[in-house]
Amino acid sequence: PPFLDPAPYAPKPGARAAIAAAHTMPDSQPWLLAVGMMRPGDKLASYRQLAEALQCLTAHPWRLLVAGDGPAAAEVRAAFAPLATRVTWLGALDEVALARVYQAADILVWPAVREAFGMALLEAQAAGLPVVAGRTDGVPAVVADGETGLLPPPGDIAAFAAAVTNLLNNPGQREAMGQAARARVLLYHSIDAAATQLDRIL
Repeated sequence: PPFLDPAPYAPKPGARAAIAAAHTMPDSQPWLLAVGMMRPGDKLASYRQLAEALQCLTAHPWRLLVAGDGPAAAEVRAAFAPLATRVTWLGALDEVALARVYQAADILVWPAVREAFGMALLEAQAAGLPVVAGRTDGVPAVVADGETGLLPPPGDIAAFAAAVTNLLNNPGQREAMGQAARARVLLYHSIDAAATQLDRIL
């Protein structure tokens, strides 16, 4: 299974307040987070599906943070134009800055069009975030549906919007899923877990 070093993503107090201050935005609303390269093809398709889904949720209070950049940035921003006042663009971030954003957010949202595994999905869970992602390709191997996140059918905009709504309306559920997500990463997707499996195989 894919693995990472979970240490840099460990939840840290103060991360949310620091990002709220840096980007002049309120921290009282739930923060959704999208992380992905902005390039033509599957990544752009994921961004467009996300924008479409979030336009169904304007009756709910939330803020979307977007971490990423690339040659399709103009197309991505155009897709989110109807939600302009709800979106904070963070640009491309290094590993340290991105870890702080994971630690500050509430839910990772990513349609994951034809996603192989999605390392951002693992990173977010290592930080204690529940995930809403499309149930595509390798995604179910890193996100436990109903336990560490919700995996609506791929390309189903209404189902994706409903899954996000579910977690927005149930802070206790997203807290429990976030805790389960970090525990699962530590158990199955950490360097220690990978070393144990490799040692057993060798």
